[in-house]
Amino acid sequence: MKSFRHRLLLLLGLILLGLPVMMAAKKSPTTRVVWNEKQNKRTGLYTTNNYFISNGVSVNLNAMYYFGDVDNEGMAFSGGFNSDNLSYGGSIVLGNHMPISRHCNMRYTLMVGTLNGNNKAKFDRLAEPRDDYRKFQSVLLQPAVGVECYPFSNAGFYVYGGLALTMSFITNYEFYYYARHEGTSQKTREVVRGKTFGFLPMVQVGIGYTWKLVEQWTIGVEIMLQEGLVDTKYMNLDGWPMAASQNSAGVDLGTSFGTYVNRYGKKDIHWNDGWFQVGITIGYHWRNCERCRILNNYQNIRGRRR
Repeated sequence: MKSFRHRLLLLLGLILLGLPVMMAAKKSPTTRVVWNEKQNKRTGLYTTNNYFISNGVSVNLNAMYYFGDVDNEGMAFSGGFNSDNLSYGGSIVLGNHMPISRHCNMRYTLMVGTLNGNNKAKFDRLAEPRDDYRKFQSVLLQPAVGVECYPFSNAGFYVYGGLALTMSFITNYEFYYYARHEGTSQKTREVVRGKTFGFLPMVQVGIGYTWKLVEQWTIGVEIMLQEGLVDTKYMNLDGWPMAASQNSAGVDLGTSFGTYVNRYGKKDIHWNDGWFQVGITIGYHWRNCERCRILNNYQNIRGRRR
């Protein structure tokens, strides 16, 4: 199930990344950016098929909700919403937008943000409370590249797909676990604390809507899922699974295959690390507007000559 989900997300990301390439291949280089012969009713300008297909820069402010090993032992939101997984600092994303077809922009982004998770409150609410809980806080740095496609003419709705590499600098972790003593059935509760790091290749899938404020400024909202493609030692967001070299206690926690044994000796399938994000985007565009002014002047001159 987990393998199928990862393949589906990866396939969707590749399709969205390849879509503009296929669309651009159908056009000659001289007609890649096509300008309308009639004025846009909303702006009065001679624009491309969509105002939002243009060079630009943007800033995103996001709230983020973590899911992964430190949260649960199943799919996201198992056990309900956990406010301890909400990053109140969220993230700031700087983006550069470049048109590549009449309906698509390439988006290159750099994100910095915070992420945290804690399943203690969730375990305390269980019918049989558990005390082998985990928590962490980290600072993220993420470069990403993706494609935003606007399927409708002169409309701000878009879909987004991208690939990213996320570096997680885990500033604090606290993992409780049960250690077995060789030759006996005795188990003792242990804990490792400290800081470590991880990096993770991720796939991004999102939808959004953008509104024009004034001639070159826009505002939008965006909802996105970001999920890791693997979950191994050193390649995660939350430090779990953890190699012995990452903690002073010298113990391995979790396994490379996405399962671990909890205090009841039960192995549980889990989701790879990731997060949901909801954010506001402020954008500044210049390519369309400059060329629109030129075309408007040209059309006005032609009109006066007639």
